[in-house]
Amino acid sequence: MDGRITMESDAVRADLLPAIGGAIAAFHLKTDERFVPILRPWDGKTENPRAMACSPMVPWFGRLSGGGISFGGRFHPIAPNDPLEPFPLHGDGWQAPWQVAEHASDRVVLTLRSRTIPPFDYEAVQVLRLTDAAFHITLSVTHHGAEPLPYGLGLHPWFVRSPGVTLRAKAKGAWLEQPPDAPETRQPEPVPERWDFSKARGLPDDLIDNGFAGWDGSARIEWTDRGVALDLEADTTTHYYHVFSPDKDCDFFCFEPVTHAVNAFAKPGSAEANDLRVLQPGETTKMHVTLVAALL
Repeated sequence: MDGRITMESDAVRADLLPAIGGAIAAFHLKTDERFVPILRPWDGKTENPRAMACSPMVPWFGRLSGGGISFGGRFHPIAPNDPLEPFPLHGDGWQAPWQVAEHASDRVVLTLRSRTIPPFDYEAVQVLRLTDAAFHITLSVTHHGAEPLPYGLGLHPWFVRSPGVTLRAKAKGAWLEQPPDAPETRQPEPVPERWDFSKARGLPDDLIDNGFAGWDGSARIEWTDRGVALDLEADTTTHYYHVFSPDKDCDFFCFEPVTHAVNAFAKPGSAEANDLRVLQPGETTKMHVTLVAALL
């Protein structure tokens, strides 16, 4: 199965795979001589959503500890949804087939209607658009359940990791627990020096799989050994990011813009206090991210 859709501008090209989690399969910067991958490209064979270049996370981001969610005086059990994880992970949007609602050379709209994980009952929409060297991604969700419910959104890009890659993304705090632990404290801890990306720095040599809070929505990635860079801008309501990479020898790292704290459903305080978005029936929330690729 392929079903690939290609969008292209004068400067960049993006491939999409609606049937495999509404995923982005590749994002390349075009030069006079070649296509330079910014996201780790799909191999064209596997149907594993973990092998995509970028996936939507809806109706929440991250791991859910505690076997489900509590809201409005009720507990809703939720089963694990990935064989590699003991906790439910990233909702169901990254694993479900999406429908193509619109398709043009520089703009595609994908939709997903889901009741797979009760009590979540929603429609999600991705609007993916290219302008020059920019890739604009808008992810929205509309709640169709009978009662209010908290939602979260995120994008899960898998960037190329090379020896010369650096990341700059300011944050005011971080949750330091590593999987299989899921952080349940509301307040993040001070960012340790080796994870302090307020100024451009390389990634740690060992595992990083941690959430960061107090983000200003701006990030820059440079591949000094490959001669390319990416500026990432998120909307002003997206205050968190997550960084994941197993070690220095892997070929990827993930920088994930997200709307809420990691394990937000299990933290003390209200859903809103942890930046979950409580939607009334028929209400919609969204996030927007722009990726701009360039030569150094």
